[in-house]
Amino acid sequence: MDWLKELLEKATVTDGKLDADALMKAISAEFPKHAVPKEDFNNKVKELNTANETIKNLKQENGDNEELQKKIGDYETEIKNLKKSAEDTTKTYALKEQLTKSGVLDPDYLIYKAGGIDKFTFDKDNRPVGVDDVIKPYKEDKAMAHLFQQEQQKPPYHPQNGGTSGNSNPFAKETYNLTKQGELLKANPEQARAMAAAAGVTI
Repeated sequence: MDWLKELLEKATVTDGKLDADALMKAISAEFPKHAVPKEDFNNKVKELNTANETIKNLKQENGDNEELQKKIGDYETEIKNLKKSAEDTTKTYALKEQLTKSGVLDPDYLIYKAGGIDKFTFDKDNRPVGVDDVIKPYKEDKAMAHLFQQEQQKPPYHPQNGGTSGNSNPFAKETYNLTKQGELLKANPEQARAMAAAAGVTI
Protein backbone atom coordinates (compact mmCIF):
# COMPACT_ATOMS: atom_id res chain seq x y z
CA MET A 1 0.00 0.00 0.00
CA ASP A 2 2.62 2.49 -1.14
CA TRP A 3 0.28 4.66 -3.23
CA LEU A 4 -0.21 7.29 -0.50
CA LYS A 5 3.51 7.54 0.17
CA GLU A 6 4.18 8.00 -3.53
CA LEU A 7 1.61 10.80 -3.80
CA LEU A 8 3.17 12.62 -0.84
CA GLU A 9 6.66 12.26 -2.26
CA LYS A 10 5.50 13.76 -5.55
CA ALA A 11 3.82 16.72 -3.81
CA THR A 12 6.02 19.82 -3.86
CA VAL A 13 6.32 23.00 -1.87
CA THR A 14 7.43 25.87 -4.10
CA ASP A 15 8.23 29.27 -2.57
CA GLY A 16 6.60 28.15 0.63
CA LYS A 17 3.36 27.09 -1.08
CA LEU A 18 1.98 23.56 -1.21
CA ASP A 19 0.21 22.55 -4.42
CA ALA A 20 -2.80 21.50 -2.36
CA ASP A 21 -5.29 21.28 -5.22
CA ALA A 22 -3.18 18.78 -7.15
CA LEU A 23 -2.49 16.68 -4.04
CA MET A 24 -6.17 16.58 -3.02
CA LYS A 25 -7.20 15.62 -6.54
CA ALA A 26 -4.61 12.80 -6.66
CA ILE A 27 -5.62 11.44 -3.24
CA SER A 28 -9.33 11.56 -4.10
CA ALA A 29 -8.71 9.67 -7.34
CA GLU A 30 -6.47 6.97 -5.86
CA PHE A 31 -8.01 6.30 -2.44
CA PRO A 32 -11.18 4.44 -3.60
CA LYS A 33 -8.99 1.95 -5.49
CA HIS A 34 -7.23 0.90 -2.28
CA ALA A 35 -10.01 1.22 0.31
CA VAL A 36 -11.32 -1.61 2.48
CA PRO A 37 -14.94 -2.82 2.60
CA LYS A 38 -18.12 -1.52 4.25
CA GLU A 39 -17.95 0.80 7.26
CA ASP A 40 -14.14 0.78 7.25
CA PHE A 41 -14.19 2.43 3.82
CA ASN A 42 -16.50 5.17 5.11
CA ASN A 43 -14.31 5.73 8.17
CA LYS A 44 -11.19 6.07 6.04
CA VAL A 45 -12.97 8.50 3.70
CA LYS A 46 -13.90 10.66 6.70
CA GLU A 47 -10.31 10.62 7.91
CA LEU A 48 -9.02 11.57 4.47
CA ASN A 49 -11.58 14.38 4.26
CA THR A 50 -10.16 15.69 7.52
CA ALA A 51 -6.69 15.47 6.04
CA ASN A 52 -7.86 17.37 2.96
CA GLU A 53 -9.22 20.11 5.21
CA THR A 54 -5.76 20.31 6.74
CA ILE A 55 -4.29 20.88 3.29
CA LYS A 56 -6.77 23.71 2.69
CA ASN A 57 -5.72 25.33 5.95
CA LEU A 58 -2.08 25.04 4.95
CA LYS A 59 -2.85 26.74 1.67
CA GLN A 60 -4.65 29.60 3.41
CA GLU A 61 -2.06 30.06 6.15
CA ASN A 62 1.16 29.82 4.19
CA GLY A 63 2.22 33.39 4.86
CA ASP A 64 4.62 32.29 7.59
CA ASN A 65 6.94 29.78 5.91
CA GLU A 66 8.41 28.47 9.17
CA GLU A 67 4.96 27.82 10.60
CA LEU A 68 3.93 26.26 7.30
CA GLN A 69 6.84 23.82 7.38
CA LYS A 70 5.90 22.79 10.92
CA LYS A 71 2.29 22.18 9.92
CA ILE A 72 3.38 20.21 6.88
CA GLY A 73 5.51 18.04 9.16
CA ASP A 74 2.53 17.48 11.45
CA TYR A 75 0.39 16.64 8.46
CA GLU A 76 2.91 14.12 7.15
CA THR A 77 2.84 12.42 10.56
CA GLU A 78 -0.95 12.31 10.39
CA ILE A 79 -0.80 10.75 6.92
CA LYS A 80 1.74 8.20 8.16
CA ASN A 81 -0.58 7.20 11.02
CA LEU A 82 -3.53 7.06 8.63
CA LYS A 83 -1.57 4.79 6.29
CA LYS A 84 -0.64 2.48 9.21
CA SER A 85 -4.30 2.31 10.26
CA ALA A 86 -5.43 1.48 6.72
CA GLU A 87 -2.71 -1.17 6.37
CA ASP A 88 -3.71 -2.76 9.69
CA THR A 89 -7.34 -2.89 8.58
CA THR A 90 -6.40 -4.51 5.27
CA LYS A 91 -4.15 -7.03 7.05
CA THR A 92 -6.88 -7.89 9.54
CA TYR A 93 -9.42 -8.64 6.80
CA ALA A 94 -6.92 -10.80 4.91
CA LEU A 95 -5.79 -12.60 8.07
CA LYS A 96 -9.33 -13.38 9.24
CA GLU A 97 -10.14 -14.78 5.80
CA GLN A 98 -7.05 -17.01 5.85
CA LEU A 99 -7.76 -18.19 9.40
CA THR A 100 -11.29 -19.13 8.42
CA LYS A 101 -9.92 -21.15 5.48
CA SER A 102 -7.58 -22.89 7.95
CA GLY A 103 -10.56 -24.06 10.02
CA VAL A 104 -10.61 -21.36 12.72
CA LEU A 105 -14.16 -20.82 13.98
CA ASP A 106 -13.44 -17.56 15.84
CA PRO A 107 -10.66 -15.65 13.99
CA ASP A 108 -11.02 -12.52 16.15
CA TYR A 109 -10.42 -14.43 19.38
CA LEU A 110 -7.46 -16.35 17.96
CA ILE A 111 -5.84 -13.12 16.73
CA TYR A 112 -6.33 -11.71 20.23
CA LYS A 113 -4.85 -14.81 21.88
CA ALA A 114 -1.85 -14.66 19.54
CA GLY A 115 -1.13 -11.08 20.59
CA GLY A 116 -2.61 -9.14 17.67
CA ILE A 117 -1.89 -8.95 13.94
CA ASP A 118 1.70 -7.89 14.62
CA LYS A 119 2.39 -11.49 15.69
CA PHE A 120 1.62 -12.65 12.14
CA THR A 121 3.79 -12.26 9.04
CA PHE A 122 2.59 -10.54 5.86
CA ASP A 123 4.08 -10.19 2.39
CA LYS A 124 4.55 -6.88 0.54
CA ASP A 125 0.90 -6.98 -0.58
CA ASN A 126 -0.29 -7.35 3.04
CA ARG A 127 -1.26 -10.98 2.55
CA PRO A 128 -0.64 -13.28 5.55
CA VAL A 129 2.05 -15.95 5.20
CA GLY A 130 2.92 -18.89 7.48
CA VAL A 131 -0.49 -18.77 9.17
CA ASP A 132 -0.66 -22.55 9.69
CA ASP A 133 2.67 -22.49 11.56
CA VAL A 134 1.41 -19.77 13.90
CA ILE A 135 -1.88 -21.48 14.73
CA LYS A 136 -0.41 -25.00 15.03
CA PRO A 137 0.27 -24.72 18.80
CA TYR A 138 -3.30 -23.59 19.36
CA LYS A 139 -4.65 -26.46 17.27
CA GLU A 140 -2.68 -28.94 19.36
CA ASP A 141 -3.81 -27.40 22.65
CA LYS A 142 -6.87 -29.30 23.90
CA ALA A 143 -8.07 -26.22 25.75
CA MET A 144 -8.22 -24.36 22.43
CA ALA A 145 -9.78 -27.18 20.39
CA HIS A 146 -13.17 -25.45 20.40
CA LEU A 147 -11.70 -22.69 18.20
CA PHE A 148 -11.20 -25.09 15.30
CA GLN A 149 -13.44 -27.15 13.07
CA GLN A 150 -13.20 -30.79 14.04
CA GLU A 151 -14.22 -32.27 10.68
CA GLN A 152 -10.66 -33.48 10.08
CA GLN A 153 -11.24 -36.05 12.86
CA LYS A 154 -14.10 -37.75 11.01
CA PRO A 155 -12.21 -39.90 8.42
CA PRO A 156 -10.61 -42.35 10.93
CA TYR A 157 -14.01 -43.63 12.06
CA HIS A 158 -16.88 -44.18 9.64
CA PRO A 159 -19.53 -46.38 11.34
CA GLN A 160 -21.14 -48.67 8.78
CA ASN A 161 -24.92 -48.96 8.57
CA GLY A 162 -25.57 -46.63 11.48
CA GLY A 163 -23.04 -48.34 13.75
CA THR A 164 -22.44 -46.99 17.22
CA SER A 165 -18.77 -46.09 17.23
CA GLY A 166 -17.80 -44.38 20.46
CA ASN A 167 -16.04 -41.72 18.38
CA SER A 168 -19.03 -40.80 16.20
CA ASN A 169 -20.41 -37.29 16.48
CA PRO A 170 -23.69 -37.43 18.46
CA PHE A 171 -24.62 -33.98 17.11
CA ALA A 172 -24.36 -35.03 13.44
CA LYS A 173 -27.57 -35.86 11.62
CA GLU A 174 -26.41 -39.38 10.69
CA THR A 175 -25.33 -40.30 14.24
CA TYR A 176 -27.63 -38.08 16.33
CA ASN A 177 -27.77 -39.34 19.93
CA LEU A 178 -29.18 -37.24 22.80
CA THR A 179 -27.82 -39.58 25.47
CA LYS A 180 -24.27 -39.37 24.14
CA GLN A 181 -24.63 -35.58 23.76
CA GLY A 182 -25.42 -35.32 27.47
CA GLU A 183 -22.55 -37.60 28.44
CA LEU A 184 -20.11 -35.67 26.28
CA LEU A 185 -21.26 -32.29 27.61
CA LYS A 186 -20.69 -33.51 31.15
CA ALA A 187 -17.35 -35.22 30.50
CA ASN A 188 -15.77 -32.78 28.06
CA PRO A 189 -17.79 -29.61 27.36
CA GLU A 190 -15.08 -28.09 25.14
CA GLN A 191 -15.04 -31.14 22.86
CA ALA A 192 -18.84 -31.21 22.89
CA ARG A 193 -18.98 -27.60 21.68
CA ALA A 194 -16.38 -28.31 19.00
CA MET A 195 -18.22 -31.40 17.73
CA ALA A 196 -21.52 -29.53 17.78
CA ALA A 197 -19.98 -26.70 15.77
CA ALA A 198 -18.59 -29.23 13.27
CA ALA A 199 -22.12 -30.56 12.84
CA GLY A 200 -23.51 -27.05 12.39
CA VAL A 201 -25.12 -26.94 15.85
CA THR A 202 -24.64 -24.16 18.41
CA ILE A 203 -24.74 -25.08 22.11
